[in-house]
Amino acid sequence: MLDNMVTHSGQCHCGAVRFEFDAAPDLVAWDCDCSICAMKRNTHCIVPEADFRLLQGEQDLSCYKFNTMTAAHLFCKHCGICAFYRPRSNPDGYAVTIHCITSPTVRSVEIRKIAGSNWEAAVEQSGIRGLSHPRQQAAAAAEEAAAAAAEGGPA
Repeated sequence: MLDNMVTHSGQCHCGAVRFEFDAAPDLVAWDCDCSICAMKRNTHCIVPEADFRLLQGEQDLSCYKFNTMTAAHLFCKHCGICAFYRPRSNPDGYAVTIHCITSPTVRSVEIRKIAGSNWEAAVEQSGIRGLSHPRQQAAAAAEEAAAAAAEGGPA
């Protein structure tokens, strides 16, 4: 785990599904307007698979797939909440619903819009694909910190 990382924890509404993941305390979350994200109002951050841990409730998850059958939308069988899923943009990682993070470890959340309704173009333009790769995620964070420092803002 990198020095600037913390362990965030979260769960579904009823608590049957619990998880944790390592990430910076300042999260970047994606507000997508694809058909399913728009309906469930899912704003999510991308987490590399190696940094995500399902603590309990694997047997309590139900999976929904559609269209390309790439994304695996995971819902608690009891309360219906999708606390995390395997996104089409990053099938080698997880998308964690920011409103399901229950620990006090989140310092800030930057919301970025992604036009998932025009999926192919939006994903290529956004840079979201690399976020499930730990080295690329760290490099992007360092680049953003350097840019903020150059502008006189917080690192």
